[in-house]
Amino acid sequence: MTIEETRAPKPIAHRRSAMSEGDAGSGRRRQAGRILAPAAIYVVCIIVVLIAIGPFLWMLSSSFKEPGDVISLTPRLFPDPFTTENYAYLVNNGVLPFLRFLGNSAYITVLVIIGRLLVCALGAYGFARLQFRGRDAAFALLLASLMIPDMLMVLPLYSAYVETGLINTHFPLIIPPIVANTFGTFLLRQFFMTIPKEYDEAALIDGASHFRIFVSIILPLSKPALATLAVLTFVNVWNDFFGPLVYLSDVNKFTVPVGLAFFQGQDSTQYGPLMAGATLAIIPTVLVFVFAQKYFTRGISMTGIK
Repeated sequence: MTIEETRAPKPIAHRRSAMSEGDAGSGRRRQAGRILAPAAIYVVCIIVVLIAIGPFLWMLSSSFKEPGDVISLTPRLFPDPFTTENYAYLVNNGVLPFLRFLGNSAYITVLVIIGRLLVCALGAYGFARLQFRGRDAAFALLLASLMIPDMLMVLPLYSAYVETGLINTHFPLIIPPIVANTFGTFLLRQFFMTIPKEYDEAALIDGASHFRIFVSIILPLSKPALATLAVLTFVNVWNDFFGPLVYLSDVNKFTVPVGLAFFQGQDSTQYGPLMAGATLAIIPTVLVFVFAQKYFTRGISMTGIK
């Protein structure tokens, strides 16, 4: 074969065949990448979910175990033998009226949610929809109150409640969370500002008052933000441990977090009833989030968008 023959270009048919094989190979790689990337994401998500729910599964499993099996050196996820004695211990009051703790937490939480939604919605409506002198300065001052640590107010409030005879009542756990919630006012105010003001102007032309606009227009359109605030309030109040511990001394007035703490003694801990009580305490939170998840997610994503 001569030098000229070796340097001659390959036939077009061979080049097209090589190009088609290369395109097919790259296409297969892209298709494999499109399949493997979502699969890897799903695997990572499953691992994260298992890590997150692992403690809750262990809590649920331990609530159906006998006391000795909870702290066994050979732990088992599935209880053997399966027992409901821990729940029976709580229902039959045991040493503490746990069902009463649940009732106390429930009615305190419901009152705080209703009061906070009403107070924060009224304040947010004034800052978002009304025009008055000093509105922006008043709102800035309200936001500045977020910089005051909660612990700084404990001693003055405790002294005031002692002077007024409100210690060992549920009043300190209900009224302050309702009237002193800057974040709730800020959250609703930001959402109210996303509602077109043309609705207000049309209603005012028709003779509607601001209260009618607030009730008939603003609140129905603000369900996602209200649901978001309600869920956040529920979690905050239901899980509050410090407030009841400071202001309450009567066992019959305790809430769930303080009641659970009494299962942990200095010398021993009642792990079975503790896990059963924790399981009962977490059920309302899970149910609230499940039923309000749609509004909660929408409220978080839409707040502040204008």
